[in-house]
Amino acid sequence: MLKRLLLALMILTVLLGSFAFSKKLVVYSSVDEANARKILAAFTKDTGIDVDFVFLSSGPALARIEAEKQNPQADVWFGAPMENHIIAKERGLTQPYKITMPKEISSRFYDKEGFYYPIYMNPLGIGVNMTMLEKMKLPLPESWNDLLKTVYKKTIQYPNPQSSGTGYSFVTGLIKVLGEDAAMKFLKLMAKNVQTYTQSGTAPSKAVGIGEAVFGIQFTPAFFQFMDQGYNVKVVFPKEGVPYEVACMSIIKGAKNVDEAQKLVEWIISKKGQQEIINQKTYFYPIRTDVDFGNLPPLSSIKLIHVDPKWAADNKTRIVNRWINEVLPY
Repeated sequence: MLKRLLLALMILTVLLGSFAFSKKLVVYSSVDEANARKILAAFTKDTGIDVDFVFLSSGPALARIEAEKQNPQADVWFGAPMENHIIAKERGLTQPYKITMPKEISSRFYDKEGFYYPIYMNPLGIGVNMTMLEKMKLPLPESWNDLLKTVYKKTIQYPNPQSSGTGYSFVTGLIKVLGEDAAMKFLKLMAKNVQTYTQSGTAPSKAVGIGEAVFGIQFTPAFFQFMDQGYNVKVVFPKEGVPYEVACMSIIKGAKNVDEAQKLVEWIISKKGQQEIINQKTYFYPIRTDVDFGNLPPLSSIKLIHVDPKWAADNKTRIVNRWINEVLPY
């Protein structure tokens, strides 16, 4: 009887041990699928922690995390601009993990209470299909106001701020440059030149790459990738200045794999993790100053506009509703 009990305990121990080693980190990723796969694969290679991820744009990701708050199905929300993580924090959907941050990372890029941490940052720009531009004999825009020109009718794509954090960042950036009422008026006037409002933040670059649209407004990584691959694409940073995103990650409240989630936080802000973001050719800007930026244009050459992420988070519903009511109908 004793031998049978010991044997049963041994089998149970082996099974539990096997289960423990087979645990996976489950991630909702608002980083585009291809680049999320590159970054998370590098994390797995370095740490041995397997990752399952599902791609969701920032709006759907936040909605799913909230819908699942009684029984979370993911451990980490990976990506989406910072203001989305502020909203998640305020709604009690995430949990803190406090660590000492390296001096090489700006305090603007993370939450001092430990609820969210940066992955990368990127300026927003206008991607231009130069082949189409030249074929249609259009001038190259230099400013945001240039996009109001009648010659650009139905040539522009940008993301819908209802579903895309990138689209919302574009709107708040214009508000910072022009003021809120003037920005809404600008977007309403520009609507006649808009071909479509895309559901995801990376869709405009795809349209620009294949010549479906002449201009795409979004964060710049995909444009730089197309340029590196030999596409006839150019990036314009309007002279008034451009907003930038700080894509962040948060640990979801009630996460089942907290230790693994914390290791992802530690890895992503480490020098090694940040260098992998460059080495994996994501075309994202690292958030550490001590990392080699590779072939990306220096940030010193771009006029950057800082939009207060707390303000952006607190005003998101109101501003998106203004866009729906005042811009979308046109």
